[in-house]
Amino acid sequence: MRMPGQGLVDRFSARTCRRKQLRLARFPRLFAALCAFSPFALAQELPGFTEEDLFADIPEVISATRLSQKLTETPAAITIIDREQINASGAINISDLFRLVPGFQSYHVTRNKMAVNYHGQGGPFPNRMEVMIDGRSIYLPLLSTVAWESIGIGLDDIERIEVVRGSNVPTQGSNAFLGSINIITRSPLNPDSNSAQVMTGNRGEERAELRHTLYNENSHLRVSAGFSQNDGSTLYNDAADNRYLHLSASSTLSLQDSVDIQLGFTDGQTYVVDADETNNVADPRDHNSNFQYLVWDHAAADDHEYKLSFYHNYLKLNVDELPIEIYAQRDDGLQQFAQANNMTVAQVAALFAAQQGLDGTFIRPDSEHGTSELYDLEIQHTYYANENLRMISGLGYRFEQSRSDMLFDSSAWISEERWRAFGNVQWDQTEKWVWNLSGVYESTSVTSGKLSPRLALNYKIDESSNYRFAYTRAYRMPSLLEANRRSNTRRNAANNFTIWDQVAVPTDNLRPESINSVELGYYNISPELNAQFDVRIFRESIKDAINTVFYQLPNGTDRDDRVLSSANAADWVTQGVEFQIRYNFSPDTWLLLNANYSNASGEYRKKEDLGEAPLILDEYTPKGTGSLLLSHETDNHWQFSLAHYVMGATRWFEGTSQEPRKAYQRTDLQIKKTVPLTRNTDAQLKVIVQNLLDDQYQEFYPNNTFDRRAYVEFKLLY
Repeated sequence: MRMPGQGLVDRFSARTCRRKQLRLARFPRLFAALCAFSPFALAQELPGFTEEDLFADIPEVISATRLSQKLTETPAAITIIDREQINASGAINISDLFRLVPGFQSYHVTRNKMAVNYHGQGGPFPNRMEVMIDGRSIYLPLLSTVAWESIGIGLDDIERIEVVRGSNVPTQGSNAFLGSINIITRSPLNPDSNSAQVMTGNRGEERAELRHTLYNENSHLRVSAGFSQNDGSTLYNDAADNRYLHLSASSTLSLQDSVDIQLGFTDGQTYVVDADETNNVADPRDHNSNFQYLVWDHAAADDHEYKLSFYHNYLKLNVDELPIEIYAQRDDGLQQFAQANNMTVAQVAALFAAQQGLDGTFIRPDSEHGTSELYDLEIQHTYYANENLRMISGLGYRFEQSRSDMLFDSSAWISEERWRAFGNVQWDQTEKWVWNLSGVYESTSVTSGKLSPRLALNYKIDESSNYRFAYTRAYRMPSLLEANRRSNTRRNAANNFTIWDQVAVPTDNLRPESINSVELGYYNISPELNAQFDVRIFRESIKDAINTVFYQLPNGTDRDDRVLSSANAADWVTQGVEFQIRYNFSPDTWLLLNANYSNASGEYRKKEDLGEAPLILDEYTPKGTGSLLLSHETDNHWQFSLAHYVMGATRWFEGTSQEPRKAYQRTDLQIKKTVPLTRNTDAQLKVIVQNLLDDQYQEFYPNNTFDRRAYVEFKLLY
């Protein structure tokens, strides 16, 4: 009897045998087993044996070079957040998972707005890390960051996450300046790929998600849909709701060809607020996004493979305009004027509008407003020259465009084209020495081209451990927003919409950022000790970093006689050490521990021509961060997991006014019970308590308090 999805398994087996042949030549018995049987068949013949057991010795990744590599061969430090860790983490948001990565900071800018950063120097819109889903970038040209609340997948859609710790520009381009994240979604061949779940928790948290997979002989269709909402914080009532639909289809056209298609839709509303003052008001921001993603794989011969990919991302953010009277109620200066002159706020607003010639809806309360589109086309060629030499090369084209009356002072589209040529060569010089040479050449329609190379050497102590040395020289091109931001407050039509206050202007001579990175790494996996160990010693020197700078204007030029602009205004050096340990006490009990120590030195010239000293950047990188995740599963299907997070004191750009955010520790507890209902159906009940000890702390903004939060989830796996 042919099992559902057997065509997909056969394709996997045949193509895996061909692709793995050279690397498995030293393991003839394993290679023979792979080619003689599919992983599915092996699992049926040998009780307790799974496909994962075939490659359990050393994990393989693709994100460092686009080649499939063992962790003992990669030119960069990589953390894998696998399905087991995701299940045990107690996270309810994808961004929370990156607390498990050494050197990463995952934080709530506000209750429903998340951010992820690496090695400090972070703000509300971290912009130096590439984030992808199955290789598709979700970095937004409009905001130069990732909007985690609108990415359109849930935690249960993820198979694993590959995190490159350190610059990965030579493989993935400008956005991967300090690192990259590749979220790899789950295969429909997983036995628990179908599920339905609901969750409820503090502050009106409600979620519902459904996942289902359909098969035929050579194809599958996976459907994921979800809804979530909450009431936000008690201080600002910054509520949020979100809906998403994700479709993933794969078809095997032949043993040489396969096509994968993904489609996604997301919409919702988030109340956004700056939580630096208690009297600030949250304003609704609608988001609506969709994407289309097509990948064609062709195996031309045993030693040549081609991959053609195309995707389109669309995002619209909308913040409604406010009447001048509402604006006046929020402006401290106008309120003080009203008190001093014994006037109501409405009277001051009318006087203010008349004096300035402003109309009744002249301002939007938040700059996260506009529309963004991205088109990306790429062709990639993989060549297996012999058992010691593999190489990959390719060309890519990207078209980005955005429009925003708040960020570009125009309803017209602002666009940019980007071209890239990339390549990587892996040469196994001997059984001990492995070389990797990577590079990407990027140019844009407004910035001249730059070459970003990387050279790495791995010394394999044995099959399960290695030393790694890598040097990277890379560049980050100015983003569409950084190069074109222009924002003005204008008078009304009677005054020909002349400028009343210049807020931001573009810079003509903006240069790419650069990084020189040197690292020494050690990786070891020990079956005898049931442990994995990974350490990275690094030094990263960043020059010409792009930040926002205030410039003085001549007196009487506009309302406040100053304007901000993007500029190459910061230089710093970060050096330190980070490590990660995974230890299995038994098959059912394991511990994950990671820690990072970073020391930064440099300056940020934030206020040019205003006679103020630059910011000293050592306070903007937490000296130490760390996490611990302990999980235990009993024979009667109970699972207990405990997570503990530590972050040192730090300052945030825009989030810190006077004092830096204090160091904090947070403990999360998760208890899960699985009940088998039928042969193919299980029920799960999960209780999650975040910040179990209620040791309240402030994240990013001083009034953004993280308190104890509890959630209950019921899931049906079928």
